[in-house]
Amino acid sequence: MASAAVRNPLAGFVLAILTSVALSAVAGFASTFVPYLEFRLFFLGVALFGVGAFAGRKTYLGTLGFFGGYLGAFAGLYLIEIFFWVNPWMELLALALALASGLGGFVTGKIGVAKLERIAEYAPGVRRCSACGARVGTSAHKCWSCKATLTY
Repeated sequence: MASAAVRNPLAGFVLAILTSVALSAVAGFASTFVPYLEFRLFFLGVALFGVGAFAGRKTYLGTLGFFGGYLGAFAGLYLIEIFFWVNPWMELLALALALASGLGGFVTGKIGVAKLERIAEYAPGVRRCSACGARVGTSAHKCWSCKATLTY
C-alpha cells in the first residue's frame, strides 16, 4: 500500500486557492475568444467546475476544497473581467461562476476525517507527536499542529 503524504491542511487550502486562481484566469482569458455571451457563460461554468475539481484534490476536506476553489476562482475571474471584458454585471458574474468552481472543489475535496484516520493508521512510517498526539511524518522535525519539537 502506498503511503499517504501527511501535511498541514492549511497548506492544501492555500494550494487550492493558488491553483484555482491560475486556472480560472486561464479559462477566463480563453473565454474572451468565444463569440456569444451565452456560449461564454456555459463554457466558463463547465470549465470552472473542472478547475474547482482539480484544485479541490489538493485539500483534505470538502469545505476547504469549496472555499479554496471559490476564493481562487473569484479572484482569477475578477482580474480577467477587469482587464479583458468589462461588463456591468462583473461582480455578480464572478460570484456566480466562482460558485461552480467551489462546487467542483467540494465534490473532489470530500475525503472526510474518518478516511484520513484510516489512511494514517495504515501508512508506514507515520508517528505521533508526544505533545498533542497529531500524526506526523517520519522526517518531520516539528509538529505541524502544535509546533512542538519532535524527539526521535
